[in-house]
Amino acid sequence: MTITPRYLILLLTHDCNLNCAYCYREINNSAQVMTAPMVEASIRLVASSEKRCHVQLTGGEPTLVPHMIEHTAGILRKLKPTATLGIQTNGTMLDRSLVKMFKKYNIQVGVSIDGPRNIQEELRGDAASTLKGLKLLEQGGVPFRVTTVLSRRNIDHLDKLILMLGSFRNVRGIGLDLLIQKGRAVDSALISPPGTDQMKRGLNRMMAALRLVNKRSFGGLQLREQETVAKASRGKQGPYFCHAGADESLAVCPDGSLFPCGQTAGDPRFYMGNLDGTDASLGLSLKDFRLSRKDCIDCPLNHRCPGDCYSRQYYNDEENNKLTCVMYQVIMNYKIKKSG
Repeated sequence: MTITPRYLILLLTHDCNLNCAYCYREINNSAQVMTAPMVEASIRLVASSEKRCHVQLTGGEPTLVPHMIEHTAGILRKLKPTATLGIQTNGTMLDRSLVKMFKKYNIQVGVSIDGPRNIQEELRGDAASTLKGLKLLEQGGVPFRVTTVLSRRNIDHLDKLILMLGSFRNVRGIGLDLLIQKGRAVDSALISPPGTDQMKRGLNRMMAALRLVNKRSFGGLQLREQETVAKASRGKQGPYFCHAGADESLAVCPDGSLFPCGQTAGDPRFYMGNLDGTDASLGLSLKDFRLSRKDCIDCPLNHRCPGDCYSRQYYNDEENNKLTCVMYQVIMNYKIKKSG
């Protein structure tokens, strides 16, 4: 099996120190860790590409294995020095040595935060350690972005999250991921997707808070989805929502099993084979799960919609997938209202 991805996701470990209310992973708190030879074999896949490449470190919680982070960074800088490197972390395990490592290897940092301190504590746990981690990143001069999973529990608190993030000089942006009906989220009594009206109300309040923060401070807190919508409205959105839709993405699990993206990792329906070339197979294609609506004709983004995560379209039902449309429309309408 010959694969040359441009976007490589390495699940360095399945182990995690938190117990999130909606954990998507089918395998959690396993001690299995990716080996050094497997990391090198994975990076050689992107090293053979002539295009721009990115390697993303995730898990589980990748900061539980700092030696593998540094090993991966060292191998990547040797084999593909032009590639970018990022990490997604819950931030609870950050210390000065990790922050120095991030800076040394120019690692792009993403932190998973679902709301202000009380909401973060409820949905993910150990909020105090996460906030301490953000302060360490600030002290070390390492910029970071935040990823927030939207649910009924936190949608009305996004404005407070924005105000909290506005106190950090080195935060660069926030991205919104709608809750996926997968793993623990399927039967959770605590967490569920927001309703349409709640979604509109929460996002409008968040947009107002974002405008306020950027007006009174450094102006550098960007909303990923706002940038995506703006790009699409100018007709500059590519044919695919992400690299996985273009067959340019690959996720490698600690046991060497391959999947088209991090969200599908571990799902046998998307299994693509093993890193050593054995048991190669063709799982479901993410291209078959594009955002498609019958009522798009009245949308201001009709024919210019940026689309949505293909795996989210696969796992979620029709009603919850419509929330993507609600999100884009709120962002577009807010911009029109404020510029009018």
